[in-house]
Amino acid sequence: FTFLRKLVPAQTMAFACASSAATIPMTLRSVMSTGEVPDPIARFVVPLGATINMDGGAIYFPCACIWLAVLNGVDIDASAYFLLVIIATVGSAGTAPVPSASLVLIITAYNTVFNAEGTPDGFEYILAIDWFMDRLRTTLNVTGDCVVTGLVAALAPIEAIEAIEESAREAAGKPPSKVIDSEDSVEEEGHA
Repeated sequence: FTFLRKLVPAQTMAFACASSAATIPMTLRSVMSTGEVPDPIARFVVPLGATINMDGGAIYFPCACIWLAVLNGVDIDASAYFLLVIIATVGSAGTAPVPSASLVLIITAYNTVFNAEGTPDGFEYILAIDWFMDRLRTTLNVTGDCVVTGLVAALAPIEAIEAIEESAREAAGKPPSKVIDSEDSVEEEGHA
């Protein structure tokens, strides 16, 4: 739980702004403050997760569509559930990481699965609570991004990989490689 405790600022930011994309700087800061995630892994996994890892949406879309179907008296069979899960999984990855972007996907999924047209009756209820549900979904998405970043850091320790590459270079007789970051280049320019 110590890892999750460090993520509270990112979760708070996600709840406040309801946007995974806007939360990326705070998420990076929170993940790196744990001391368990190297900078290169965090800078790769967090932005990638903010765009395609929409766990909250994948859970919410089928629930909203089923609720709308029940409200409208539509018969729901196993194929509808299966199709909704597929659409929600693929659609959540394609949903923009901005507030209220999921509303279009809910209507599209409902109309596709239940062979309907237009806006279903009862959609106004979903529209009324979406501002709050969106904040909860975003908080879940950001938490998922952080946890996956921690898992990637644990399963792919970058320090061990760099040590193996460095020892292979030394065995081959090549000089060690130096990665130049922006701070090194600024210092070199200042001395010139």
